[in-house]
Amino acid sequence: MNPFISHTPQSSLTIISAMITPAILILASGNLVASTLTRLGRIVDRARALGDHLAVHGKAMSGSASAELTDILRMYRKRSIYVARALSAYYAAIGFFIVTSLTIALDNVMQSLVPWLAVVLTVMGVLLLLLGTLGLVIETNLASGMLGRELDVLGAPKT
Repeated sequence: MNPFISHTPQSSLTIISAMITPAILILASGNLVASTLTRLGRIVDRARALGDHLAVHGKAMSGSASAELTDILRMYRKRSIYVARALSAYYAAIGFFIVTSLTIALDNVMQSLVPWLAVVLTVMGVLLLLLGTLGLVIETNLASGMLGRELDVLGAPKT
């Protein structure tokens, strides 16, 4: 029996509908990737600017201010690691969702040989989204007080 001929239009439509669900998760994951890449870019830009400031003005600064800026740069490194890990998790989730979509189609062609595989792949993708989001929550907590600390060290006027 040819599996491509045995399907009615309704069952083909059902398969396509099932394949769209992972596509929506892929779209959501892509949005998370885009915003996380922007976040990483800002971290890198700010760390470079602070590093340049330290290189130019470091000798003229007090030892404690220089040490404070060096510590802040270490925090930027830590933040960038969390954001990079979140990006890796999001990219892996996208991969799982793509494979899920293909698995749904293949499962239908193979006459439900492994019907649980698409569910397992989807759960893995969702867990990766959760891990990436947890990484960003940690990074946000690290970032929460850094700006004020930087401004204090650089001597910005307080209002």
